[in-house]
Amino acid sequence: MTLQCNRLHCNVARGWRRRSLVSSTGVTPDRQRLVSVLSARAESKASPGVEEVLDAALAQFEDLGIRRSTIEDIARRAGIDRVTVYRRVGSKDDLTQKVIAREVQRLLEEVMTASASLPTFEERIAVAFTTAIQHVRKNTLYKRVLALEAETVLPHLTTEAGPLLSIGVAAIGSLIHQAQQDGILGEVSDPQAVAEVLVRVVHSFVLAPRGVLALQSDAKLTAFARSHLAPIITHHSQPSTSGG
Repeated sequence: MTLQCNRLHCNVARGWRRRSLVSSTGVTPDRQRLVSVLSARAESKASPGVEEVLDAALAQFEDLGIRRSTIEDIARRAGIDRVTVYRRVGSKDDLTQKVIAREVQRLLEEVMTASASLPTFEERIAVAFTTAIQHVRKNTLYKRVLALEAETVLPHLTTEAGPLLSIGVAAIGSLIHQAQQDGILGEVSDPQAVAEVLVRVVHSFVLAPRGVLALQSDAKLTAFARSHLAPIITHHSQPSTSGG
């Protein structure tokens, strides 16, 4: 599998087995389609009316969860008929994958916006880590679906979390690349490996937020990342030759 990163746009090479991203009975992320939908959102603006349908679907999912929500519910909330939902977005499976992709895109955009202009790589990693953790912890859709459909969702956040981890690795790769372009980080040996280590740390803190360390506040998350996560990358990098 080859990952190519360019800021918010992450392309994943072909080779993952295709199956439905979501089924009518729950959420089942697909390795290829999740990234394909995310990439499509990054490359083009939504058609007229699509964002309104996605907004209605997100609100509906936040209220009742994905499994119990119907196209009729979403159409009613959007103030349109069900045929218009199908015409603008597609089936419930299509609608759900687009809502999930938009939530992932919003997370990546918030992380990049918060961290991209900071003067040191250590600060960028620390702020990116804190932003990602707090964004997911506060995400209403994530909390609602986890509460109502845990038996369906948890396997795809744990033993089958490959698609999400791959997107995260690509995002960290983008941070590394941008820092190198900005002259604040030298060449990193095996950047994909160190990126995956960081992503797995984030993944762990999201799924198990309370442990021995009390990392609930922004300040404590940022200090932890600056002291323990940034060195994972900087210790594998050569000094920058750009004077950063």
